[in-house]
Amino acid sequence: MRWLVAFAALSLFAQEYDPVAPHAAAAAAAMRSGDYVTAERQDRIILRLRPQMAEAEMNLGLACFLQRKYEDAIRAFEAGLKLKPDMANADLFLGISRFQLNQVPRAIPLLEKYAAQRPDDFQGQYYLGLSYLALERYTEAGRALTAAHNIDARNVDALYHLSQVYLGEARKNPRNKDALERLFQETIDEIAAIDPNSFRLAQIRAAVYEADGKKGEAIRELETLFQHDPKARGLHYTLGCLYIEQRQYEKAREQFEKELQLGSPYPRTYLQLGHVFVELNKPAEALPLLDKSLKIDPDSSGVVWADIGRAYRFMNQPAKAADAYEKAIALGQKTSSVYYQLAMVTRKTGDVARSREALAMSQRLRSEEKQTPGAQ
Repeated sequence: MRWLVAFAALSLFAQEYDPVAPHAAAAAAAMRSGDYVTAERQDRIILRLRPQMAEAEMNLGLACFLQRKYEDAIRAFEAGLKLKPDMANADLFLGISRFQLNQVPRAIPLLEKYAAQRPDDFQGQYYLGLSYLALERYTEAGRALTAAHNIDARNVDALYHLSQVYLGEARKNPRNKDALERLFQETIDEIAAIDPNSFRLAQIRAAVYEADGKKGEAIRELETLFQHDPKARGLHYTLGCLYIEQRQYEKAREQFEKELQLGSPYPRTYLQLGHVFVELNKPAEALPLLDKSLKIDPDSSGVVWADIGRAYRFMNQPAKAADAYEKAIALGQKTSSVYYQLAMVTRKTGDVARSREALAMSQRLRSEEKQTPGAQ
């Protein structure tokens, strides 16, 4: 990032440097050398001196972004865009930051705006595609990821996610299954031609096994990936989720904790690890993780509050448990299980009327679930 250093003439005989200049130079040097901590510190000094400098907010956001401090990056990028709305790169990095925190619906408009302005930029199309894919909007995801692939034909990550588009679309639209599976296989062949040893191939096999209900085979395929120690975000998370499905909670815990050791862990890892600790009857360990999940993954808040309710119930704090279950229900977790748990804790708090009402709702929902084909 280049800076224009302004000089202010104090008189015909004396000049004084702009106080921002040395900090700007230090920040730029730190960014060039990869010392993002120092760059962040210098950018914060600049903003104390010049609080309305949009470019300084942008630089601060980038320094935080490169440290994977996405919440701090978001604050800086948003402040910069308020001051100067036409900074396209801020839209890109703000969108990616929100994607990394699993705030996908809020990421998409930013990435759409950037991709419209810079249609030939790989990162914009790639992260737009990932965002659509996360919401299972396969048509839009396929369009963006195809654009990314056209920009960088040898990028294996783009091809991998494009294969997931075809796999998901085939499940969603059985009528087009044959054509989509053919595209899926062609994409796999393309990855193999570029890098026959790519861990993405094993990841694809695991996804196919999981889609076919072969959980054991999917687990074995994922476990082989770690022999090569890949650092790809989400692998340990996926394996942990498969272990949860098999009720192997200690193994799930181990995988989620490994995911959190990565520089940029998958955001829902906090939720899943908190859930595992609830299942292991370790509520004190669960609550801080569930609280963090509420902050970084607001879209899953109903599920989080249900687990918070269970944690407080295990800690014999029925009033707090009841409050958590009520929040879960208000946020859409209107299941027979949550209503039953609410009935149990409100009985302990002495709220007999609410307990009876919740129990009746639980029984009604349970009856409806039994009448629904395929319901568990």
